Amino acid sequence: MLEGSVLISSQNENLITLIILVIFMENEGENIPLSEEDVGKVKMILNEKLFEDFEIHRHYFLSKFGDFVSDIPRHGIGLIELKEIYEKKDKIKRGFKRKTAKGYLYTICYDESRNVFVKVGYILDESPMKIFSAIRIFRNLEKSVNRKYGLSV
Repeated sequence: MLEGSVLISSQNENLITLIILVIFMENEGENIPLSEEDVGKVKMILNEKLFEDFEIHRHYFLSKFGDFVSDIPRHGIGLIELKEIYEKKDKIKRGFKRKTAKGYLYTICYDESRNVFVKVGYILDESPMKIFSAIRIFRNLEKSVNRKYGLSV
């Protein structure tokens, strides 16, 4: 070890990496993991609203090529099923936010089973609040988050 250098434990190294990750992830389009406290705040906002209070963003029904709006949901989760998912707030396990030109897009992960979760995109910074997208992911939520961000659920 060189004189004057600092020995960083692996725990501190992970914390430093996470801080650097959050600082650099503020770029538009990058997902920023929400803390447990922030996920709790989003849950409180959702608990205060009915599903019907949300406007469905046109992106929800935009074709996969983005050339027209259809009556078929972009990722196959219809509005009736989306309402059922929305009402299961106890299934919310993780959240992310992504900077956009107008604020943030919040992606909230609802754990459905051991190997299936649903990501619902909310725009909470606009009035009325909007649901941007919903997509079912056939992977284990904890493993996916850990693999991508080095975080556990």
